[in-house]
Amino acid sequence: MGAPWNPWDTRVHRVAGGSSSGSAVAVAAGLAPAAIGSDTGGSIRIPAALCGLTGLKPTYGLISLAGVVPLALTLDSLGPLTHNVEDAALLTAAMAGPDARDTSTLAAPRVDFAAALDSDPDIRGMRITALAAADFPSTTEPAVVRAFDDAIAALRERGAIVEEARAPFDFEDMMVRNGRIIAAEAWATHRAYIEDPELDIDPWVRKRTLAGKSISAPAHAEELAERKRAAAIFSQWMRGRDALLTPTLPISATPLDQVDEAATPLATFTRVANYLGACALSLPAGLTSDGLPVAVQLIGAPFTEPALVRLGRAYQRSTDWHLRRPDLSAWEQKRN
Repeated sequence: MGAPWNPWDTRVHRVAGGSSSGSAVAVAAGLAPAAIGSDTGGSIRIPAALCGLTGLKPTYGLISLAGVVPLALTLDSLGPLTHNVEDAALLTAAMAGPDARDTSTLAAPRVDFAAALDSDPDIRGMRITALAAADFPSTTEPAVVRAFDDAIAALRERGAIVEEARAPFDFEDMMVRNGRIIAAEAWATHRAYIEDPELDIDPWVRKRTLAGKSISAPAHAEELAERKRAAAIFSQWMRGRDALLTPTLPISATPLDQVDEAATPLATFTRVANYLGACALSLPAGLTSDGLPVAVQLIGAPFTEPALVRLGRAYQRSTDWHLRRPDLSAWEQKRN
């Protein structure tokens, strides 16, 4: 269907992120107050970050996937794209709950969003680990670093205890491993027609899906076992911590004609949450010198969405990035 136009630049066609790009553009451009996205490696949080929105990837099993066209059955999640954390929490609460059509929801605990939304968010004493800058890729834009540092300061001013530390896992390795699981499961699901040249399928989508053809069942099982081990280590490490703070993306929105489909920089910080079975919240956190949004991400242990909501609400009480809107006057003049 083509790539939606990121509304934060009306002169240059820039990416809006994927795969929930249409959802994000609709909200950012004022066509809808909120939208639903799907997230297998960052596809809610990436477009949220590039379009100046709040995006919540819930824990796997919190929201039913019944009726959703799958990409990777063990990683897919549904969640909201909104302007603020309150709306994201309300929509998640409305969608969450057991569904007999999706057995993964039957074992999920009830998550109490009401308490997290009650009264002014008090985050005094909450513990956040801020990812050490040494774990940032060298291509991280200065505006992203500034936004990350400013977010740390804002959370500390609200009373949170923020300590910088290196993560106990390799973001690059987990990004690659998450990609292997996606490829293997996407091939298994869509193999009946993905190679049909008569079907109008994006060539890069086809290529990424076909990459799973070479992944054997034993290799896929080994990847799932390694993922389970990594998730257990992460859950243990998160004890005594309420969130891990990272940039959502290392870069801002790239012009469409400069996109390298063979690279995956937008998944640098996002895929780890899917791989570890975590929940994650992307928050608008600043603008580049060109006026493009950048964002930070809070990652929580499984089913700790209320803690992320409290932290996110407090952050948005101290900042106004979620209130910023793109200037669409040039488009409106053309339309008129």
